[in-house]
Amino acid sequence: MESAVFNLIEDLDQSTTNWKIKARVTRMWTSVSSENGSVKGYNVILLDDDNNHVHAFAYPNIWNGFKTPVIEGGVYVFDQFSVKDVVDNLKHVQVDICIRFSQYTTVTAVDDGMIPAYKFEFLDLSDLFVEASKYQPQQQPEFAIDVIGVIEDFEPLTKLDTKFGMRDIVKFRICDSSNQHKVSVWGDLVVLANNIYTKELQSPVIAIITSTKIGTLPSSNWYLNLDDESVTDMRMRLKEEGYLSKREKYLKAKRKYTTFSVFKVDEDVVWWFYSCNKCQQEVERLDRRFRCNNCPRIIPVTPKRFYIMVLTEDDTFSCNVILMDRAAKRIVGTSEIKLYNNFEKAPEEGLPKVLKDLVGKEVTVIIQLNKANITEDSTIFDANDIFDTTMWSPSPSESAHISESSSINFSVNFVDLDAIDHTPGSAKSVTKKIKKIGQVVRNMI
Repeated sequence: MESAVFNLIEDLDQSTTNWKIKARVTRMWTSVSSENGSVKGYNVILLDDDNNHVHAFAYPNIWNGFKTPVIEGGVYVFDQFSVKDVVDNLKHVQVDICIRFSQYTTVTAVDDGMIPAYKFEFLDLSDLFVEASKYQPQQQPEFAIDVIGVIEDFEPLTKLDTKFGMRDIVKFRICDSSNQHKVSVWGDLVVLANNIYTKELQSPVIAIITSTKIGTLPSSNWYLNLDDESVTDMRMRLKEEGYLSKREKYLKAKRKYTTFSVFKVDEDVVWWFYSCNKCQQEVERLDRRFRCNNCPRIIPVTPKRFYIMVLTEDDTFSCNVILMDRAAKRIVGTSEIKLYNNFEKAPEEGLPKVLKDLVGKEVTVIIQLNKANITEDSTIFDANDIFDTTMWSPSPSESAHISESSSINFSVNFVDLDAIDHTPGSAKSVTKKIKKIGQVVRNMI
C-alpha cells in the first residue's frame, strides 16, 4: 500500500466518513458498566507515522464484527469511520476529536516499522501540584496526563477496606531529582503493577504512567524501564541532576561527625553484652553455650563488648547515643573485659565509676546512621568511634575534610515519646527520659 493513500490523524474532521488511516494501537481497554459489569464498548489509542494520536471507540457489536482481531501493539489500516467531538468529561489524549467505528468500518493488519511504538505527553512532576490546583474538588481536568519518574518505596499489593468494599491497592512514590508524589494504583492495573515490579529491574526503576488525573482511569497504564527514548532521556537527566535513590542517600550519609556533651549515662541498660566472635552481633545464652541467630551457629565461648547508652544534649537538642565497643574503649581507656573483671572484684553501686565520669564530657563522635534514623523513626544513634575533645584535636587536613562535608538535618517534631519504638537492646526507660527533641544531630558535618 502506498502511504499517499492514507489520511493523517491531524487532518481528520467531521466533514466525511470516507477516512482511511494506517495506525498502531498503542493502548486498549474496555468500558464497563458500573451497574452490572457488562462491557459497554472497546477503546483504543491510535498512533500514525506522523506521531499524532487519537482515541477511537467501538460498541461491542461493531468490535466483535471486525474480521481481523485487533491487539495492542499491532498496526492496522482503518477504513470508513466517523469523527466526533470528544464528549467525555476527561479526554484520554490531548486531542479534541475521537474516532467512532461503525458497521461500515473495515480493519486490515499490516506491517510498518516506521510508526513509533508509543507516544507520551508528559507533564513534569514539578507541575503536578500546579495542575491539580486549577480545579475544584468535583471538577475534572480537560485532559488526562502522562508522567515519568523513578519509583521509590514500592509497597506490594494489599487489601484496603473502602466504601465500595475490600479493594486491592498498590502504593509507591514517583520521583525525580527534586520532586516526589504519592501514587495509589487501583482496579485491574493493580495486578499488572504488582507483577512487573521486581527487585531485579535495572535501578533506578523508571515508571511511565499514562492517562492519569492524579489517580487512575480505565485508560491508565504503566510501563517500567520501557525500551523507549523517553526513558533513556530520563536516565540522562537524573544523572546530570545528581539524583540519588533513597538507599544511595542513606549509604552516602550514614557516617557523620557531631559534637555534644554527655548529660547522663543510663544505668537501666546493661553496659556490655555477649557478642559473636564472627559477626559481632549479640548472641543468645543457652546454659553454658551461646547461639548466634545471625550466622547462625552455636558458640562455646564468646567475648563481651561495650554497649553504653548515654543521653546527650547541647543548647538545642537531646538524644540517645549508644557507645559501641570501639567508641567506648576510646573514651573509657580500657577494654570491656578488664573493666568487667575489675568491677566483679570490687563491686560498686550502679555503674563502674569510669562510666559515671563520662557525664559532663564534651565528645566528638562518628555517628553510624541506620535506616530508622534516616526515616526519623528512631532518635537512638549508634556511635562507632568517639574522641574526647580534651585529648584529641584533628589535624588541619582532617579539619578541612570535616568542614567541607555536606550537612544533614533531621527535623523531629515533638511527639509522644512513650510511643517511640526503641531499638533492639535499648530500654524503654531511655526514650522516656528524653526531655526535648529539636533538630537531632543538628551539626553532623
